[in-house]
Amino acid sequence: MKKLTVLLVVAFAIVGSTMAQMAIPGEVFASNPARYNNRKVTLKNLEIVKTDGTTGATIGGSAGTFTQGAPGAAGTPSAPVATPCRPPRGFTEVSVFFKGEPNYKGCFFMADNMKQQLDRECGHDTTPAELTFRGDSRAGYLITFYRLGM
Repeated sequence: MKKLTVLLVVAFAIVGSTMAQMAIPGEVFASNPARYNNRKVTLKNLEIVKTDGTTGATIGGSAGTFTQGAPGAAGTPSAPVATPCRPPRGFTEVSVFFKGEPNYKGCFFMADNMKQQLDRECGHDTTPAELTFRGDSRAGYLITFYRLGM
């Protein structure tokens, strides 16, 4: 009986870790983000949008965003604004573009030192990526792992 119990526990652990590692398309997540609240999620079909660290204005890329300027200023339309993203102290907001759902705006953030490394790896380009994170649709998502060039 003891061996059977150990076998079942190990089997459930393996199945659970396998499910956490499956990458789902970003548009599936964007269609119902509350479904994934407080679960570890890996998303594909995303782009990390390079931003200016001082103002939060986007530098450009295939995400189709504009540099932020004064509302109504000629040639610089404002980026669409959702609820403000307020990452905790020691964390920095990351601009994520969903290729399959371009209108989705979520609050994604990562630790400051991890964000600095991401900026060094991305350079000045918008980069395709795969992200692993956990969080809540109301409070935001903490990115724990990223893989570039996906």
